[in-house]
Amino acid sequence: MRGCLVRSRMNPLLMLLMLCSGSLVASVPALAADECQPAELFATDDTAALPAADPPADDLTVFEWEADATLTRTGAAVSGSTLVDGVFWSDQSHQISTERSREFHLCVDDKSTLHTAAAAVRDQFHQQAVLTFVYLSPQAPEADAAILTVPDVDLARFRAAFAADATAQHRLLGGSVTTGDHTLILVAADDDLDLARRLIAAAGGNSPAIAYGKREFV
Repeated sequence: MRGCLVRSRMNPLLMLLMLCSGSLVASVPALAADECQPAELFATDDTAALPAADPPADDLTVFEWEADATLTRTGAAVSGSTLVDGVFWSDQSHQISTERSREFHLCVDDKSTLHTAAAAVRDQFHQQAVLTFVYLSPQAPEADAAILTVPDVDLARFRAAFAADATAQHRLLGGSVTTGDHTLILVAADDDLDLARRLIAAAGGNSPAIAYGKREFV
């Protein structure tokens, strides 16, 4: 279970950054009628999340190729992906697990295309669920969540902060840290933004960059 935030993760259509209320807020430019909507999709081919603190040293290259092909067939344009280490709470096992996954950077015609793409990846790789996030204006009626990113967060420290916060486990469900520049990525409902900021602070992060939109577990 991470945007507009780091150049390697950022669709060039996306956003200008401005300082607002102590956080970086990413604004999505108005799209022309023939332009697609930038979105993120978090997925893995791992069917057995590990309780160990360190995920396997796998860059998921084959998975990336296969998922790219599947996403393209559904009509989603893929501009790249970022390797991340995810830390999640499992209601089934009642424990925190760590898994290596990829955040795919997409552009889609509409949210139904994104849903179809996520369902195809979920089924192909036998996942319980795939997380998606489509960028929207904060004022959009369907906007119900935000993606928060903070650079230079240590994975072990984030895991420890998450393990110590039962509320975050059950409401945020987890987060990811990029393997390259150690950017923490959280996708949170609007009502949980203060909780997300608290978790970021506990993990040693600074004020997050924030972009708004709609999330879905498919």
